[in-house]
Amino acid sequence: MSEKIVKLGYPIYEGMPVYPGLPEVKVTLKEDKKKGDPWNGSVLSIYLHAGTHVDAPFHHFNDSPLGIDGIPADHFVYDHPLVIDIDVTEKDQLITVEDLKAAGDALYEADFLIFNTGAYKKRDKDFMDFATGFATVSPEAAQFIRQNLPKVKAVGTDTLSIENIPNGSEDGFSVHKAFLDPGGKNSLILIYEDLNIAPIVSKKIQSIFCTPLSIVGKDASIVNPFARIED
Repeated sequence: MSEKIVKLGYPIYEGMPVYPGLPEVKVTLKEDKKKGDPWNGSVLSIYLHAGTHVDAPFHHFNDSPLGIDGIPADHFVYDHPLVIDIDVTEKDQLITVEDLKAAGDALYEADFLIFNTGAYKKRDKDFMDFATGFATVSPEAAQFIRQNLPKVKAVGTDTLSIENIPNGSEDGFSVHKAFLDPGGKNSLILIYEDLNIAPIVSKKIQSIFCTPLSIVGKDASIVNPFARIED
């Protein structure tokens, strides 16, 4: 069996679709060889939570010194990733503790939980459908992961957010805080959102690794994680 390296991040480009209301992505050619400049040089303007990205504690904890640059490097290397398939049957469905436990013993060995809600299939076909009513992790499931799965270093989803935004606005974003709290039980858990999981669905994953931008003191980084799979 051969191995293959695949990308889990979506391409970044001018005008790419983003969560409704977020700033648009701009890629501006500052120097242009066609206009006589000595080289081509571009400027990227992007919201740090646009496209595939990873959240750090500062996203929801103002008093935390942990921006994305402060996360230890080994927190971005995953030797036991686990894709959890979620049977989504309704809008705004919440992923439950029972959904987690359905993964069996592998759940307790995993260091990266990736939720496959099937939403990734809609992203390029109908972004507004993809961007609304998607399945998210329930507060109870988030607490279960943080409290009972000490090996987990990260969670990820094929949707735009790990948390139902309207619910989070009402309860103080308890799901994000359960994962990102640097003072909670066990290690903090990073959050990857808008993952392109198509290359790893139904594949045996050997490992996943990520090299975020080391942006000092900030809340997130756009990323392009890589997975090593059996091909």
